[in-house]
Amino acid sequence: MTHKVATGFDRLAPVYKVLARIIFGKTLQHAQEYLLTSVKSGDHILILGGGSGEVLKSLLSQQPHVAVDYIDISAKMIQLARKQTKSASNVNFIIGTEQNIPGRTYTIVITNFYLDLFSDSTLPHVIQKIKPHLTPDAQWLATDFVSNKGWHKIMLWIMYRFFRSAAGIEARRLPYWEKLIEQAGLTESDSKVFYRGFIKTARYTKA
Repeated sequence: MTHKVATGFDRLAPVYKVLARIIFGKTLQHAQEYLLTSVKSGDHILILGGGSGEVLKSLLSQQPHVAVDYIDISAKMIQLARKQTKSASNVNFIIGTEQNIPGRTYTIVITNFYLDLFSDSTLPHVIQKIKPHLTPDAQWLATDFVSNKGWHKIMLWIMYRFFRSAAGIEARRLPYWEKLIEQAGLTESDSKVFYRGFIKTARYTKA
């Protein structure tokens, strides 16, 4: 992702949470929190595209004894996340993307509304950047949009038009993120849909 995307999400940071609440209520947060029960004390966690930190706050309240690398392309989002967690000493905040993942492995990887930023041609490369950082028994928790109904397609068309204009994201439509994760050798072991099937959270493990 580019400097333009970083600048775009910097601009959106102050209003992003409000916009999400207006459209989805608390559904986005509930979806992202659904599989946090997978996290256990001592886990090493990568959160990629973490945004303003609401889920990080929930994670640390449930499991304070974990180590987290928290990556987001937006410095403003990172700033908000720091405030959410009072700059917790067990969280390493990194401004960047999958290109900036530290040279270590993780027992939990979380990508919430991150994979949808990429096209179908780019996303396999993003997944291959992440995959080597998974321990053999790691769990990849992904929450994102899915498109199974006509109104889903309309919503996605509006959302992609907005984020391409406001933040300069690459994707023009929702990528086949579920299929591409499985093609990379991971298997879905649990999932749940929210907001009348428009949002899905899923747990993936190595096949």
